[in-house]
Order: sequence, then structure tokens, then C-alpha cells
Amino acid sequence: MGNTSIEREMSTGVIIGRLLLFLLAATAFVVGVVLSQRDDHAASVASGHYSCPMHPQVVSAAPGDCPICNMALEQVRDVKKGQAIAATRSTFDEVKRRVVTQVVRAPASLDPGGVVTAVLHKESLEGLAPGDKAVFFRSSQPATPISVRLSADRVAPWDSSTVQVRFMSEQLPSSTGGTGWLQLDAQPREFLVVPTSSVLYSGDGAYVLAATPGGHSFTRRSIQIGRNLDSGYVADLSAERLGAVVVLSGLSEGERVVTADTFFLDAERRLRGAQGKAEEVVE
Repeated sequence: MGNTSIEREMSTGVIIGRLLLFLLAATAFVVGVVLSQRDDHAASVASGHYSCPMHPQVVSAAPGDCPICNMALEQVRDVKKGQAIAATRSTFDEVKRRVVTQVVRAPASLDPGGVVTAVLHKESLEGLAPGDKAVFFRSSQPATPISVRLSADRVAPWDSSTVQVRFMSEQLPSSTGGTGWLQLDAQPREFLVVPTSSVLYSGDGAYVLAATPGGHSFTRRSIQIGRNLDSGYVADLSAERLGAVVVLSGLSEGERVVTADTFFLDAERRLRGAQGKAEEVVE
């Protein structure tokens, strides 16, 4: 009977001892987690970088909202200086004049007297002279081409990049009306172009991110653009480009513009501008 009592007491002591060890281990784990979180938070604060949870390309040195989705920026942990921004580094390409051989198609209307009025981009008129041939297709008869010739009439402005141009035809009855499109044959023409990926748009029009004179940073540059070009018809334009855009003004040959990650880099530029920071340096 005495031995049984002693054994029970020893068993109880072992259980209590094990519980104490478990509690000590659990306490140590909780303390470790707390200290680790405190250290991580301190490191995060020291890093001074904030990023959008939905758009990690957007980074900032101070709290704020994402200029893309307006979500609050979150603190980024363990980010070395410049590491997050490095992911948004973009390349500069030189603006060049390139030979384009793309067929030109433009909306047109058929007016009384056999006059076809087309809305063409300004650069599409380069190399054309009164009397030059084109083809008009009526919407009601798209498979029937009608030969027309460029009129000597003065062109009329349509908007900032297009003009109204008249063509004449002897095949069309004077009473005919309707709409359709005009087609100019592909002829080699040289234009100043930039990749489509370089061009951004705002309420003020098109713009690019152009390299500063030192070449280590960029600035917003408003441009006036013409028509979009298929990369397959633009000489020397790399195959991976989706296309190019004709530049009418705002850039000169030999200047350099951002051609990759342009949207996200511009979003960061606007964010930094809102915070009074200098524009991002691109090395």
C-alpha cells in the first residue's frame, strides 16, 4: 500500500515536471516570435521602402497610395537601398527615322460630284502629288475597287494629327453618296518613329519618358503622334516589338526614350512627384 502511494506521487511529479518544461518551451517560442517580429519591424522601418501589394513595381520611400489602383502602400521588409526600384529599371532606345512600307487605309466619304473625302494622317501625304492614284471602296460594295486621283484642292485640318484630303473619280455618278475607305499603295517612306511601348496617354495627349542630357534619368516629354505602324512593315524594327508610332513633333532623331515597363516607371515618377521627390534615376 505504501509503495503504491509513493509510485503515485512520483508519477504526479513527473507529469508536473513535463508540464513545466512544455510551458517553458512555449514561453520561449512566443518570446522568440515577438522579438523576431520586433526586429523585422525595425529592419522594415530602417529600410524606408513602401510598395503596393497589387503592383510591386510601385515603390516609395514614404507611406502613400498607389497611383495605379489607389491602394495604400505597405511597408517592405529587408529591402536594400535601390533593390526594389531596380526591378523597374527600363531600357532606353534611340529615336530613329525608319523606312515604312505599310499600306495606308483611311475612312472616307463619297460626296456629290464624284468627290471622295478621306481623313488621312499628315505624314501619309509625304511623297504624294496632285494626280497620284489611290483606290476607294464603298461600304456597300467592299469587293469593288474604284480608282481615284488626288485633287489639287488644299487639305483641311481635321484634328492635331490628321487632315481632310479630296480625291476625284470619273467612275462615280455625281448623285452617289455613302461611306467607305481609301487605300494608298505601300510605298517606301521614311518617318521618325518610336515603339508603341514607349507612348503613354493623358488628358493632355501623348507623351514619352525621354532621357535627360546626362543620360542617367528621364523626364516626361509631350509629343504629337501620327498613325500606328505594324512592326512587320517598319525596316530595322526588332521583331519582338508590337508596333511603332509615327512622331510628328516633340522628339528629335538621336534622342533616347524609355521602351520597357514604361507604364509602371511613369506611375512611380508620378508618385515621387506627388511626394516632392526627384525623378527616378535610371542607370
